[in-house]
Amino acid sequence: MKTWFVAPIAITLVLASTPAPAQQPPAAPPAAPAAAAPPTPSPVLTAMLEGITLTPAQQLRVDSILTYFRNQTPPLPEDTKPDSATMQRLRDLTQRSLDGVRTVLTQEQRLVWDRNVEKVRAASMRIGP
Repeated sequence: MKTWFVAPIAITLVLASTPAPAQQPPAAPPAAPAAAAPPTPSPVLTAMLEGITLTPAQQLRVDSILTYFRNQTPPLPEDTKPDSATMQRLRDLTQRSLDGVRTVLTQEQRLVWDRNVEKVRAASMRIGP
């Protein structure tokens, strides 16, 4: 499987949307409490889901995955730069959250997802205007 993220994507996705578990995403992450509002997807995740219409069941699973991983993200003080160990943990959490979301998708949706991930990755690697 490819590594689909770069540090800026990883940090944006993790901080704005989702954290991740220790090894692999659970097959069925715990459902978010009914009273809790669904997590707000980051602009990066929104770009990755462009052209993909999730069923209500898929949306519920994605929301559950995002909530689960967000709860795993270590708190980061705003005025300090994370050390390399923290950055690696954020990258790992991000990759596992992306892998978790991808498992919810159908084969056709995964093709679109993979193209979108490559676009986001390419855009994050550009330097300059």
